[in-house]
Amino acid sequence: MTDESDLAYLKSVAEAGQSAAPLAGRFFLWWGGLACLALLGHWSVLAGLTGIEPQYVGVIWTGFGIVGTAGSALLRRGLSHKPGLGAVNVRAESAAWRGVMGLVIAYAIGAVIAMSLGRGHLILFDTIPLVAFGGYGVAFWVSAQLGGPRWMTHLAFASWLASGLGLMLVGQTAFYLFAAAATALLAFLPGLILVRREPAGEPG
Repeated sequence: MTDESDLAYLKSVAEAGQSAAPLAGRFFLWWGGLACLALLGHWSVLAGLTGIEPQYVGVIWTGFGIVGTAGSALLRRGLSHKPGLGAVNVRAESAAWRGVMGLVIAYAIGAVIAMSLGRGHLILFDTIPLVAFGGYGVAFWVSAQLGGPRWMTHLAFASWLASGLGLMLVGQTAFYLFAAAATALLAFLPGLILVRREPAGEPG
């Protein structure tokens, strides 16, 4: 995308009194889809459906992080020809979701360290998706207030609701089914909608 064409797009958006179309859909799809698979995998291990001992469930999440990060880097390259990358709402949306990712990573690392020092409990790992849902809510709220789709406001409240309701299931195997369903609703489904609404890019 050239600077001139990007400026032209932003000018047309401003003249129409609108915000640039969100460009996070592909990341919602990617991370949401991977998280759903990882959560279902975690559930299947705890439910005794795989023959894998529960203490090895961390392998699933290690793979989730490695594959997710590699795929995300590739997806980011595909945005270079999309119009609107310089729009305030698009930049703010990106910053909000990076903040959520930082929050979840820091919390997860803290849980691992606490466990390794013998100062935590396995239930800490159940709370990681709940922290993520709370972060989703903040990011959706920011996106909606900066001109994103109105339905993101509803997703913000749904995310906070999922974060609170999930506390009733922590420590139970069914928690991971709940978390997978919530992730599908809060990440994968919105990703499908946003990808369909992305503006067309210019050929490189």
